[in-house]
Amino acid sequence: MRKVNVFFALLLGTMIGFTSCSEDDELTPEELEAKQTEELLGTITSNFDEITSKQWTLKEFQPSDDMVAASETENGAVAQTRINDAEHAKNFNMVLSFAANGDLLKPGIAMNVPDEELESKVLTYLNEPWGFELFTSLTEGELNSYLAQFRRVIAAPLAADDLNTDDITSEETGLCVFNIEMRDFSQMSYDDVVLAQKQLIEGNNDKIYMNEDGTLTVETTSVEYGVSKLILEEVTE
Repeated sequence: MRKVNVFFALLLGTMIGFTSCSEDDELTPEELEAKQTEELLGTITSNFDEITSKQWTLKEFQPSDDMVAASETENGAVAQTRINDAEHAKNFNMVLSFAANGDLLKPGIAMNVPDEELESKVLTYLNEPWGFELFTSLTEGELNSYLAQFRRVIAAPLAADDLNTDDITSEETGLCVFNIEMRDFSQMSYDDVVLAQKQLIEGNNDKIYMNEDGTLTVETTSVEYGVSKLILEEVTE
């Protein structure tokens, strides 16, 4: 009896697979491409929704080889600053989340440290290159400006490529001030959707994708240094 059941199970699977193939065989090339595109767009939308429904924290920054090499030269101040900013950003326990803003999504980055510790963490960052306590206090405006700088470590790679610094975070409040939406793939051919499927954010040509271990990679490209990567991990508590 068990052998008979196995035989019929195999036969049924073969028939289902044959039926599916037969249905596709009946489609014109245009209809088949449209079907494949629709299926891929469904997967892309699910990926975008999954990413933006979760909260994320910075695990590590992986600078490009060119950025690392530049940071080790006499004229590498910009590269050094980007690497240092990312390293110090982890001290603020920043958590990225997304909130609905009409038809758009507004990224928000919370700093999960007591308010009284924010200034001391920024001062540590400012004094580190000097090796002694050169800066001892900050005005509220100065503090918010530096908090905006650290938030941009995570925020800037998510923003549209044509946004300026002030369009991403506010120097006055230190908070994120931009919105995002999923890229419009509707006018693309199937081949173009395949190539662009990890470029999830409208106006942003960098790739964003989930990894097998559950972390999230957000690529960030600069003309000078090429592609660097932010690795974010999900906040589950």
